[in-house]
Amino acid sequence: MSTEISIGLAFLAGLASFLAPCVLPLVPAYLGYLSGYAVTKPDARTSGQRFFVAAHAVAFVLGFTLVFVLLGTLAGSVGALLRSSWLRFLGGLVIIIFGLNLIGLLRLPFLYQEARLQWRGRPGWGLLSSLLVGMAFAAGWTPCIGPVLTTILILSADQSTVGQAALLLGGYAMGLGVPFILAGLLFDRLGSFLQRMTRYLPVIEKAAGVILLLVGGLLLTDGFSLIGHWLQQWGIGWDLGI
Repeated sequence: MSTEISIGLAFLAGLASFLAPCVLPLVPAYLGYLSGYAVTKPDARTSGQRFFVAAHAVAFVLGFTLVFVLLGTLAGSVGALLRSSWLRFLGGLVIIIFGLNLIGLLRLPFLYQEARLQWRGRPGWGLLSSLLVGMAFAAGWTPCIGPVLTTILILSADQSTVGQAALLLGGYAMGLGVPFILAGLLFDRLGSFLQRMTRYLPVIEKAAGVILLLVGGLLLTDGFSLIGHWLQQWGIGWDLGI
């Protein structure tokens, strides 16, 4: 599979996860829990508060990035051992099923059960506490982020090297983490932003489902390789060679 296609897709998948109904509405609660500030209060606008909240957001993002990259490394290692066309075919089918679930045409009860490592933040631990909360967040399994994350893990197993697989999960983590950090910097404006975005969350979830259907179809037909080959013919794209 073309690495440049995969990383771009992984970043967009992370962004979609941030906008998912199980993440976006909880961002103020996460930021407030991590930093101790009521982040949606209009008077919370000093530069010191912004830096403090953003620093905890960065630690939180670093925590789940470490876990995601580790998961990508493991998926890439397994994929290297089991590399075959049947693994790609099976992965494509799983992604299509997840897409149907997000669209609402199929309901998978196990996706609606949340299993999460419980870590209660320790205010006295400062940024380390936020780092550990981020690692616990990465271990969660929720109905709207689970299918997207699993899709990226399946794609990482189809990468040519373990390094590319880890990079793919790093791209996903950045797609999820960059807007989270920006939310920390602009925390006083989150209230109005969430009010505008809430009405679009069901549409965003269904759009993510449609994208998963397309990705699953491309994986089933080995379409990513064809797209990557076409891009190389036109001199578009890049290859890390990791």
